[in-house]
Amino acid sequence: MKYIWINPVTESMYDPEILSAFLQKNGYETVTVSTDWSNMVKEKYQAAVASASLPVVDTRCPKILGLLKKIGIPSSVTIPEIEPILIHCGREISQREDLRGTEKIITTPCKALADMGNALCLPETTFLPWNEFLCITGGTLAAVPPKKSPIPPGFFEGMGFSCRSITGEKEIRELFQNHAVETDLLELLFCKDGCHNGDGITGCDD
Repeated sequence: MKYIWINPVTESMYDPEILSAFLQKNGYETVTVSTDWSNMVKEKYQAAVASASLPVVDTRCPKILGLLKKIGIPSSVTIPEIEPILIHCGREISQREDLRGTEKIITTPCKALADMGNALCLPETTFLPWNEFLCITGGTLAAVPPKKSPIPPGFFEGMGFSCRSITGEKEIRELFQNHAVETDLLELLFCKDGCHNGDGITGCDD
């Protein structure tokens, strides 16, 4: 038996019973995490904001750091060393004693997250974009991409500090090129309107 963790973006695209049957047919059993990594990451950002004298940049999306390096990271912001929620989930699953000695797949909604995870070289654990997983298994599933992002802007709402949310490459570039950043935290997502249309969820022939 091989084990697989399905990311929330992919999970939102399918009927749970159909997805489960497809995975079982291909020899995979789904696994979940026991830690609330979403809340843990929120706490890490809250601590970062509390200790920073400059606006903190949300780097849950690995493409954000790459974009900022391209346009030149401004000296007027703080870049925290906080891993994305998905990476925390992958670390937990890779360290589970009950799964030792077995293959573990962590599905991702984009190649950037897969590359980031695989660079860690976690034991018996592979981070794989969902569309690549479908290509490897040779499977097809009737997907219904969500009209609204399952991971939309607003992750940091109600946390007691000011936050400005910007999505989309063009909008993020314009933010740093044309405006002074005046907020406690900048929530930045490379995909427009949230994490739902990354290059890891489109068809393998797209």
